[in-house]
Amino acid sequence: MRSLPAGVQRWTTKHVMGMCGVGKFKVRWGSETSAACPCCGEFEDHLHVPRCRAPSASAAWDRLTLALAQWLDTQVTDPAIKHSILLLLQGVRDPSLPSLRVVPDRLHRAFRSQQRIGYQGLVEGRLSRLWAPVQEEYLQSKGSQRSPSLWVSRLSHQLLLLGFQIWEHRNSVQHSEDNVQLHERSPQVNNGIHSQFDIGSTDLPKVVQRLLSVKRRTVLNKPLVDREEWLKLVKMERTAYRRALAPQRRILYRFFHPQAPNT
Repeated sequence: MRSLPAGVQRWTTKHVMGMCGVGKFKVRWGSETSAACPCCGEFEDHLHVPRCRAPSASAAWDRLTLALAQWLDTQVTDPAIKHSILLLLQGVRDPSLPSLRVVPDRLHRAFRSQQRIGYQGLVEGRLSRLWAPVQEEYLQSKGSQRSPSLWVSRLSHQLLLLGFQIWEHRNSVQHSEDNVQLHERSPQVNNGIHSQFDIGSTDLPKVVQRLLSVKRRTVLNKPLVDREEWLKLVKMERTAYRRALAPQRRILYRFFHPQAPNT
C-alpha cells in the first residue's frame, strides 16, 4: 500500500469506506442536487462506479481488464488462476456471471474464498491468501524462483490501480461535456438565457448591458459552465438593480398617491 501513489492511497481509504465523491455523498454534503452518475445518469454510490454500464465506462473497463490479463502473463501467472481472477472480476459488474463450474478443482477453495471476500473486494486489492499456494505450485512446476508472496502483493496493487483508473475515468466524464447531468441542465440554462434576452437590458447597469449586446446565438454556443456563469451574473445584476430602484419607486408612489390627512 505504501508503495502506491499518495492519490491512490487516499482513494483506496475513501472507497473501501464507501465515503467518496460520488453522487450519493455529494447530495448529502450539499455540493450537488442530484445523485446521478455523470456517465449514465443512474443513482451513484461507490459500488456503482465499476458497475456503470455507460458505453464509455464499459469500454474503459474492458481496456483495463485486458491490460490486467496481459500483466498477469508477464508475471508467469498460472493460466487457471488468470482465468479465475478475470472471471471473478466480471462479478464486480454482474454478480451472476462467475461460476465455479468452469474452474479447475484445485482452485475451488481459493475461488470460493475470494467470493466470500466479495467481488468488490478485488478492485479494493483484497485477495484471498489461498491464491499464493496455488501460484507457488505452478511456479515450482516451471522451475521458477519467483516469489508467490510478491506475486500476490503486486497483483493486489494492480487490482487497486484498476479500480482507481475506473474512478479516474468517471471523473474525466464528470468534468466534460459528456456528463449526463450537464445534458439535463443545458436546456434549463438555455431557457434562462432566452428569458433574459427577451426581457432586454433596460433595467441593467450599463456595464452589464454589454452581456446582452452580443448575439443570442453567441451565448448559447458557449460551454455550459460559461453559460451558467453568464446567466447567474445577469440575473444577479438585474435583481440588484431592481432592489436599488425600490426606494425611489416607493418615494414616487407616495408622491403620486398621497395619503389623506387624518381628521
